[in-house]
Amino acid sequence: MNASEANPSSTGTNDPLVVLGQSLREAREQQGLSAAALAAQLRMGEEQLQALESGDPERLPELVFVIAQARRVAAALGIDATPLVAPIKQLSSQIKPAPAPLSSSEPTGRQRPRARLSAQSYTQQPRPRTNHSRAAVRWLGSLALLAGVGAAAVWGWQRAPQMIGLLKPQPASTAKPKAAAVPVAAKPKPKPKAVPTPPATEITVNAAQPSWLSVRTAKGKVLFEGTFKGTRQFPLAGGLELLAGRPDLVVVSQGAAKGKPLGSIDQIRWVRFSAPPR
Repeated sequence: MNASEANPSSTGTNDPLVVLGQSLREAREQQGLSAAALAAQLRMGEEQLQALESGDPERLPELVFVIAQARRVAAALGIDATPLVAPIKQLSSQIKPAPAPLSSSEPTGRQRPRARLSAQSYTQQPRPRTNHSRAAVRWLGSLALLAGVGAAAVWGWQRAPQMIGLLKPQPASTAKPKAAAVPVAAKPKPKPKAVPTPPATEITVNAAQPSWLSVRTAKGKVLFEGTFKGTRQFPLAGGLELLAGRPDLVVVSQGAAKGKPLGSIDQIRWVRFSAPPR
């Protein structure tokens, strides 16, 4: 579900997206911050911040991503975003979690219309292209070629006496060949028995930087929801589902396995972890 599907006919101040955007804009203006300055502080595009403040559903991505970004902006402005995003969370409650095990390959989401801002462009600013001088590249290439030819010439001059000595005939050896030693077969060492690794009964969640996080069981019981930083364990009994505002900052590991992030910065969705087999 995206922002335009939440309330297509609402255009007044009762629209939760409009109320959210007006509150964020008023808080920013009260602190004397421009949209460009706040966007640079949060490392997001000024156009994306303006879309969030205007509450235009045609310019916003999925509601779950709007909620996560609204919490980031509200935290930077020092206001509580909970009463502002509560009506929007009710609209996004129909989102179904996508099962995704800990893996480096994550499925890509559905494509959005070109007119709407993508999740990746909502958090990243375009990087300027750099032009390189062709003359400088050619000059460096010629210099490297001359250096290589000079090094080869010096090496050949140093190795010339050795090469001449190898070309001279060597006298035949009169020493009798020694009898080859009979190899003794080594006894095979017994292989150590593999000790089975017990299945993981909990997951470890770690975040070096603050990120909004929601953890619930497969039956919908919320175990944690709010800004998360540090390390914490959650039991896997019955399965778990995790949703992070910054998936790239939240690392999850099971047992002795190496931890992996929930996804890239634009992959904001529920991630399911199954309970270990009995």
